[in-house]
Amino acid sequence: DSVEVDLRPRFPLFGGWKTHYVLGYYVPTYEYLYSLGDQYVLKMRFVDHVFDDSVVEKATVRIVLPEGVKDLRLKTPYGVTRLPDSRHYTYLDTIGRPVLVLQKSNLVEQHIQDFEIRYTYKRVLMLQEPLLVVVALYLLFLLVVIYVRLDFTITKDPAHESKLQVSGLLEKVAQHQDKRVGLYGQYDAALGKYKTSKDPVGYQAALKKINGEHKTHTQAITDLVAKLKQEGAEALETVNELQRLDRSLKDQFQQQMALLDKLMTGKMSRAQYVEAESVIQKKKEELAEKMANLSATL
Repeated sequence: DSVEVDLRPRFPLFGGWKTHYVLGYYVPTYEYLYSLGDQYVLKMRFVDHVFDDSVVEKATVRIVLPEGVKDLRLKTPYGVTRLPDSRHYTYLDTIGRPVLVLQKSNLVEQHIQDFEIRYTYKRVLMLQEPLLVVVALYLLFLLVVIYVRLDFTITKDPAHESKLQVSGLLEKVAQHQDKRVGLYGQYDAALGKYKTSKDPVGYQAALKKINGEHKTHTQAITDLVAKLKQEGAEALETVNELQRLDRSLKDQFQQQMALLDKLMTGKMSRAQYVEAESVIQKKKEELAEKMANLSATL
């Protein structure tokens, strides 16, 4: 309940001499601070016992309250001088902590009495400082990301610009090739449906639609090849080979369609058709595998 302090000066103190020292200590909060919801009461002694029959010529008491308190009400056991309030700033404070400054002269042991400060403090404000740290770190990382992406060079590097341009063109080539791979599957689906439904009108309509889309994507890749040629891209040969394989694969589909037409019109037996189709199917699989390997290198 109490702490006894033994002061031993480094040198003798004679009458009339003055010295200065700072004595700090912690006290348990539950003995001085009371709360009910958001309402708080701080109850402490204005001056405390230092030694027997002591006289304090002038006492200045500064009370630093938490940041964000409201409705301050002071109650003292005797008259004191209240100086203008001030603000105390420490780590992560924004508006500062209110400071009450009280003064009283000629204090004796009979003045050892409690004063009260009542105030309102919302508990949610205790999250303010952790949130400030989170926001500060987020902004710091955001600034780092922006700084890394900014280009402060006065002159641009032609080689770097060309590399970025080629990378964008190859990405578009890969996208169009993925579309053509999907169309190859549609060709197989149309052929299979024609075998079962024997509907030439629907079959021709499906082929017309697929051929149109295939032509569009192939022409788009051809246009990109011209741009890659201007940039002198090393991957130009790969794209040209991809185009050549696509033409070969398209020829295999054309041959398969011709065989199916002969089967449907009775110009070829089913055994002959199955044998010829198996050869074409094997070539299609080989071409598709080569194209997939080339696309993976883009």
